[in-house]
Amino acid sequence: MTSTTGEDFLMPFGVSADTGRLISDISDNTVTAMIAKGPEPELSALQERSSPAATFGVIGELDGNDLSQSGWGIIFAPGVDQSIKDALKPLIDHRKSIADPFVIYEGPASVRPSESARDWLSRQGVRFDVVDPAKGVPFYLLIVGPADSVPFEFQYSLDIYWAVGRLWFDSPDEFRQYAESVVHYETYNSVPTTRNLAMFATEHDFDNATQLFTRNVVKPLLLGEGNNPIPLGKRQKFGLETVLGEKATKANLADLLRGRAETGSPSILFSGSHGMEFSAEDERQFASQGAIVCQDWPGFGSISEDHWFGASDVPDDAKLHGMIHVFFACHGGGCPEFDNFDHMNNQPRRVAPKPFFSQLPSKLLSHRDGGALAVLAHIERAWAYSFLGDKGGSQSQGFRDVISRLLKGDRIGQATDVFDTRWAALSVQLSEAQRDLHYGANISLKSLGRMWAARDDARNFMIMGDPAVRLRVEDLPQV
Repeated sequence: MTSTTGEDFLMPFGVSADTGRLISDISDNTVTAMIAKGPEPELSALQERSSPAATFGVIGELDGNDLSQSGWGIIFAPGVDQSIKDALKPLIDHRKSIADPFVIYEGPASVRPSESARDWLSRQGVRFDVVDPAKGVPFYLLIVGPADSVPFEFQYSLDIYWAVGRLWFDSPDEFRQYAESVVHYETYNSVPTTRNLAMFATEHDFDNATQLFTRNVVKPLLLGEGNNPIPLGKRQKFGLETVLGEKATKANLADLLRGRAETGSPSILFSGSHGMEFSAEDERQFASQGAIVCQDWPGFGSISEDHWFGASDVPDDAKLHGMIHVFFACHGGGCPEFDNFDHMNNQPRRVAPKPFFSQLPSKLLSHRDGGALAVLAHIERAWAYSFLGDKGGSQSQGFRDVISRLLKGDRIGQATDVFDTRWAALSVQLSEAQRDLHYGANISLKSLGRMWAARDDARNFMIMGDPAVRLRVEDLPQV
């Protein structure tokens, strides 16, 4: 095992299909370009709300998990075909029967080209602030549209206060399958999953990144931390199935999705590994970007489809209905057109023909025998900042908080607020550092680069699916 060093902070969790080696980090030239630009306009309000007690989400007098108080809305991107709207009707009708307020945003009310989240909210008569659904915009918002129609950045910003999810598939049938699957899960008299969560994580003896993840995330979650260590899920009386290290193979992941573990199909799958990265010129990019690198990978220098688990590897007989997948890996959720960590240069690096969502989450959500309820995954590169403190110590509480809230039955849009809060706090910290640098403070490029990467690492987690889904914890038998 290698020790944690300062360089570990700049360690992305991805493998290049071209080289079979870990993908690139942030250059000093990129950080220099970043310094010349200010933070995003949507974040100016956060500078005024920099108190540690700042609140993000629905106003405190309301229950964010109660749709009759927090509301639900759907935003159809411009140009979404009527066949897709019709396919989602079962979910729309189901939410309409419960949620207050309930709103469909389409046509003139939809997102305009190049419109920021702040400007869209302003057109709805709402301020970019803590959410009061009575003002007209529901707390839970489902965006339906491709990434080149409603940009990732719009969703990132809107998600600071609102609970936002995204759906986009290749065909109306997949939309219909997802909608019917969610409605069936929420209304049927029994629950298809068990009161268990599963953890899948690789650990290669040649790779510091996966060793770091095991040491700083897997073990603390399994064993607990501090003076009163409590394993993840114990408080909520959930069992824990582990597929780790040498067992974290492609075949065993397929079996886990088939429900062949001793505990059956888990309600939550938490996976941590590298994600595959393909160049913009590689014809495999759209199909396999973000695929999970499994323990089968033999070492640096080469990698093949035998070593990763992608959309085409999801078994036809998978038992995914009612599952939530929390997915840590580069490009697990999608890929931007331009490098997120180079986009402030005059000539940013183009990494894809257009922004797109990765296919593995889409396949999990739209499985023909019942899809996953939601996938929480990363857009672009995922970094060790998600679980390391400023001095390199384990800080796995972000993952613990999200998963624990899901195990309590929180809706996923409510359960993931910790990432939004962290992004907001780091945005304020970065803005202040840029200001101090302007006034002559001695701040290294490496420090700014780390701060910037940490901020966007928290920002780039995205919910794929309806942000209002939740586990029916009350209907799961005790372990």
